[in-house]
Amino acid sequence: MIFVGEYDYCVDPQGRVSLPGEWRGEGESSWIALPENDSALLLMNESTLLGFFAELQKFSVADPSLRLAAARLGSLARSCRCDRQGRLTLAKNQLETVGITKNIKLIGAVTHIRFCAPEKWNPAEVDSRIGNALGTVTQLGNDNGALAALVEGVLDL
Repeated sequence: MIFVGEYDYCVDPQGRVSLPGEWRGEGESSWIALPENDSALLLMNESTLLGFFAELQKFSVADPSLRLAAARLGSLARSCRCDRQGRLTLAKNQLETVGITKNIKLIGAVTHIRFCAPEKWNPAEVDSRIGNALGTVTQLGNDNGALAALVEGVLDL
């Protein structure tokens, strides 16, 4: 599933937030929320996160630091499920950590969803910060160079 677009919603007193219908998918109800430092929650469906961990596991068997990183990610992650109304219940401590009180911005980040307080989403600042990341993507290989060109074109960098 691909997540695109931006939405402004409110979190109810029970920590629930609605997902846009196009992001729910057929039968997709199991999600994992991970904090990104203190700025956002990253929401991934379980299958996407399992794919990431399968790749990480290939390298972590021989690397104690990567095993610790996987353990730390696992300790910070929280499972959440969509109810019949398409609402997710997010952990209150995760919401507090990233500064979400009532208003929440949902940002489609292609492979995952980013939840943040509206004041922490500044597209101009994001555009200035991703320039360095594009150089890294380009270095990963020729196929990824096309991705960098696409992102540069879309963002006018």
